[in-house]
Amino acid sequence: MSSPTKHIPYLDGWRGLAIIAVLVSHFKWTQELSWLGGFGVQLFFVLSGFLMGNLLFIKKVPLKDFFVRRMSRVFPTFWMFVIAMALYAAFLQPVRHVATRGELLSTFAFLCSYFPADMSIWHRAWPIGHLWSLSVEEHSYMFLAAGALLVGNLKNRYAGAAFLLAGTAAIMAVNAYYPSHPPAGATPWFLRSESAAIGLVAAAAYRVTAASTQATWLRESPPWLPVLSFIMAIACYSIFAHKRLQYTVGPLCLAYTINHLERTPQIVRQLLSSKVMQWFGVCSFSLYLWQQPIYYAVIEGRFPHMAGLVAAIAVGAASYFLFENPMRLYLNRKWAERRPLPAATAATAAAAPIV
Repeated sequence: MSSPTKHIPYLDGWRGLAIIAVLVSHFKWTQELSWLGGFGVQLFFVLSGFLMGNLLFIKKVPLKDFFVRRMSRVFPTFWMFVIAMALYAAFLQPVRHVATRGELLSTFAFLCSYFPADMSIWHRAWPIGHLWSLSVEEHSYMFLAAGALLVGNLKNRYAGAAFLLAGTAAIMAVNAYYPSHPPAGATPWFLRSESAAIGLVAAAAYRVTAASTQATWLRESPPWLPVLSFIMAIACYSIFAHKRLQYTVGPLCLAYTINHLERTPQIVRQLLSSKVMQWFGVCSFSLYLWQQPIYYAVIEGRFPHMAGLVAAIAVGAASYFLFENPMRLYLNRKWAERRPLPAATAATAAAAPIV
């Protein structure tokens, strides 16, 4: 498996496939495509686990750098979106909704899947129902970072794999327990981070286990096997599948596929590396955020499906090119300027003549 720290086009394409699945699910003409939403979100999750497991447990990126880069990508656009949606709901939405202080605080803190406990995140009072998946990602990053910090002090090559495998097993146990013993709160149990993070943690666990054990059967795969696991995942999410497969087998299949994506037939990687798929992948976060109010307008009959899809893509692209990407580059540049130079570089710079 190659290192995902360098730019790999087909990983952008995988992210593009994820957001396309979400968009098709939301702006569909037929109910039979509804399953694509959960499937697309899980594509995001396993890619995040694959990348973050590598960064934190294999490359051992300093946690400060990790969180700064994560925050520079997510927080400015996320904050702008939440503020814009609060104002939209209060003054422009057909059915006005003034978000309470508790709602705003829980949303900004990525806790809206838990608080307010008497209001489901899918209540549609204002367009934040999709933020459950962003909350899962942020909570998972905290979990992975805490694990990396813990195992980094143990000096054992298998500690990271053991931690992540134990985490995967714990989430599987939660997903076996919750259907018959759902937790308190209005939000469905399968949207809570301790349940929904199964694919993300499993993908990280596979990546780190394969790297730490150097086991050939984990690191290598015949080209057809990750394709088969992807098809099996589709079957687990389709409308004909038992719903519990979406919280158990399906995410594990996708975790396997993403870890062996480089070994799939070349045509698969070429399709994912196409300019269109990469474009959707690059813009995916802004597309994910800003499609939600337009999606609500479509399901309420205020916007036709195709016009809604076009508007969602246009608004998301504008957000990425005009705000998200410039802000991310600016913040990362400022952070790089604040970091101290390595001792050798600093000494060379000090000795250099001034011209």
